[in-house]
Amino acid sequence: MSAGPEHNFEGILGAPGSDAKYEKLKLLGTGSFGKAWLVQRKSDRAQLVCKVMDLSAMSSKDQKYMEAEIQCLAACHHFAVIRYQEDFVVGTHMLIIMEFADAGDLNMQIKARAADGSRYFEEHEIAYTFVQLCMAVDHVHRNRMLHRDIKGANVLLMSSGLVKLGDFGFSQQYEDTVSGAVAGTFCGTPYYLAPELWKRQRYSKKADVWALGILLYEMMALRRPFVGQGMKLLMETVLKGAIPELPPHYSPELRQLCLSILVPDPNSRPSIADLFQTPYLQKVLSDYEKSAAASTLIPAETKQMIEQAVADIRAIRPDSAAGYHIGPVGTINRDVSYEGPIRKESSHVWKDRYFVLQNGELVIMIHKGDKETKSISVGMLSSVVPVPFHAAKCEGAFALNTTDNKTMWMQAPSKTECAMWIHKIQQAMGVA
Repeated sequence: MSAGPEHNFEGILGAPGSDAKYEKLKLLGTGSFGKAWLVQRKSDRAQLVCKVMDLSAMSSKDQKYMEAEIQCLAACHHFAVIRYQEDFVVGTHMLIIMEFADAGDLNMQIKARAADGSRYFEEHEIAYTFVQLCMAVDHVHRNRMLHRDIKGANVLLMSSGLVKLGDFGFSQQYEDTVSGAVAGTFCGTPYYLAPELWKRQRYSKKADVWALGILLYEMMALRRPFVGQGMKLLMETVLKGAIPELPPHYSPELRQLCLSILVPDPNSRPSIADLFQTPYLQKVLSDYEKSAAASTLIPAETKQMIEQAVADIRAIRPDSAAGYHIGPVGTINRDVSYEGPIRKESSHVWKDRYFVLQNGELVIMIHKGDKETKSISVGMLSSVVPVPFHAAKCEGAFALNTTDNKTMWMQAPSKTECAMWIHKIQQAMGVA
């Protein structure tokens, strides 16, 4: 792709000394559709990451996933989630500016320790990393989103000791690969896929929790719990569910926490809220809060965000109405119903409509009670996600993404109603 130092991207990204808003400092990595650069913002010399994505190399489906990633990142505002800054489309390229994590990623750390003769992490290192990840996933889930791509390479580290959950990524390729449709699109083997996905069930919050369990096991054992030469053998290993013994030098409580997550049945697997009810994580949460407050490396603003995140977690119970309830995973729930006025975007114009969710169908009417309606089966939906204000230019917007690569934008009367619509639709889909 034409993203060399000579490419100025219309004054947005350029070589050092150019008049571009962001100056390239170093190439960080190259992926299927583009490159990631360490850049410096000229206005304040802040170091950030610029992902340069080649739209011409993407299918319409991949472009939709990239747009969904941007929407999800922009909707997150949490100390343990990589911060989205802004994005631009220049010709055939998309530029995404985001926070820079200056200490590499968790996958690199695990590999380095494993290569160094099993130089294990201290238990408090694992506990503090894991509790930050749980807080990040809690934030994602409470905002009615799924991450779908939790893995060591997407857990980014800061020299301050903070942990950042990174890219939502092209994570729906996981589902495509499991279904056998595009097995060639994978870079590497999907070690973090939950058993229900190997069984071709829908991706849910419980699959994100499974991936956290795999990461926790990796941090403790410096190896993955399930391996196999090729997809078929890996699938058989995961579905068999035999977990190799964890190192005995960690506390029984930490080992039990890990095993409690790696439960094959998603309906028996804990939610993030359930994990935070365990005495072990409650103590770690308190210890981490004190440690962060005393740190001289963490900025005051971030300390306030940590304090608020901890308070939010302590205020939530799994049986509350705050959006943690998770119904049966992987099956369409026809008992979920909801209705109300809504606006639907059509050719950049918002039109008043009435929306009804019932019996596994989303019914769109011009007026409540109309006989002539349009409907879509919940089974045709691949995801439902909030649309950030900067994209929709209004509050309360959400996107319905379908399995045939179509997207519909809807706007609820309020942010609260928007969150409820997303939650109800996800419940009906069997993903929340």
